[in-house]
Amino acid sequence: MFGIGQSLRRKPRQFSYNPRYYDAEQEARNQRRIELGHAPREEANKERQPGDLLRARSQQRLERAEREAAVRRKSSASRLLLVVLLVVGFLALLRSINF
Repeated sequence: MFGIGQSLRRKPRQFSYNPRYYDAEQEARNQRRIELGHAPREEANKERQPGDLLRARSQQRLERAEREAAVRRKSSASRLLLVVLLVVGFLALLRSINF
């Protein structure tokens, strides 16, 4: 009644310990990644987390879009230069004819 005796029936606190262990297969995978040059040394020990692949693909799409935008800017500048040269050449041709 009124909580008397509940403290006696309460379950004691539990000790939570997650043991760490040596995973030889993981160490071999990490070493192989380093040898193949697929991962820098600091990332070789990093476990993959959910979403890592999505973030990497998103980053690749962003970099590809930036490269394509740079190519478009370069091609539009070259087209503009070509048009200017054609106009100047046409004007020079008209002057040579004395039109």
